[in-house]
Amino acid sequence: MSTSSARNGAPSRGPEPVGRANLADVARLAGVSTATASRVLAGRGTGKAASHARVLAAADELGYVVNGLARSMMGMGRRSIAFVSSQMVGPTFAAMASGAESIATSHHHLFMMCTTHGDPEVEAELIDSLSEQRAAAVLLVGSTPTDEVFAERAAAYSEKLARVGAQLILCGRPAIEGMPNIASIDYDHVGGIEAAVDHLVAHGHRRIAYVGETERMTTSEQRYRGYRTAMQRAGIAVDDALVMHTDNFTDQAEEILHTFRAAHRDVTAYVCQTDIIAVGISEALRADGVRVPDDASVVGFDDMPLAAYLTPSLSTVHAPFHEVGVMAGRIAVGDLPYEGPVVLPSEFIARRSSGPAAGA
Repeated sequence: MSTSSARNGAPSRGPEPVGRANLADVARLAGVSTATASRVLAGRGTGKAASHARVLAAADELGYVVNGLARSMMGMGRRSIAFVSSQMVGPTFAAMASGAESIATSHHHLFMMCTTHGDPEVEAELIDSLSEQRAAAVLLVGSTPTDEVFAERAAAYSEKLARVGAQLILCGRPAIEGMPNIASIDYDHVGGIEAAVDHLVAHGHRRIAYVGETERMTTSEQRYRGYRTAMQRAGIAVDDALVMHTDNFTDQAEEILHTFRAAHRDVTAYVCQTDIIAVGISEALRADGVRVPDDASVVGFDDMPLAAYLTPSLSTVHAPFHEVGVMAGRIAVGDLPYEGPVVLPSEFIARRSSGPAAGA
């Protein structure tokens, strides 16, 4: 309880706030001007003068805390790098965040993780707040809509951040056409799926289904494009009836597979947009008495840490999430000049969930 409140009989509002001393109090106790105290506490003092030591001692005695936010807004002190995504779940986001955070902290920047839950209004408010706080950079992470509305929104974000010397960096999303000022660090979605299909074709598969979304979002469109391109290159007609539309949920993939197999029992391989979908497909096949990979092969995308330990281990595309985060972080702190869109290579990893087509 507050001592003064208790003496006066007034209701207590909790403990007294700490750090009430201001710059003038520190200067007075140290016997220097407020300008001198400000320079010392901002780290711009020489460190040799006796007054320097007195200011630091006075600040310590009074419990004076430097206002880091105010300093960053004046272009001094530590600035922040914000990692902004629709949701903060799964190992893919964790790996990317880890890469960016390692660079930010090594350069003495603060690292913030923020979520928007896919709400454009929340996203816009967050960009406003980060601009007000003079963030050094905003890493906008993950798949985004492919429409012009997002492009216009991103352009507005970039312009607002640029006014305070900050940069907008897209991570895991291709560059926006006609907006070279917005950095883009992506990985090869198309080539990764192409490699997965090539692997299946080489093992004799011809009836190859695709499971996932095919449009509206950048990741969906790119991965589906990889499937179509590889199928056509192999001389296999793309059959729209073999495309199963599902969101990125294991249980939803399981449900759709049961319905799909009733009409398409000749399918011998499933290319899944993500590992999460691949797990659902594998479980549904097992429940239907289909052996993986003896009767049907399953491949995923993302190479989640558990993919190698599933039964059977999952063939999948390894995406360089950590490396994307590292490169975005280096650009954000000014350690690496941005010279145009970057697409890092993905790698198909063949494990035990894929093999020769039955009868091939």
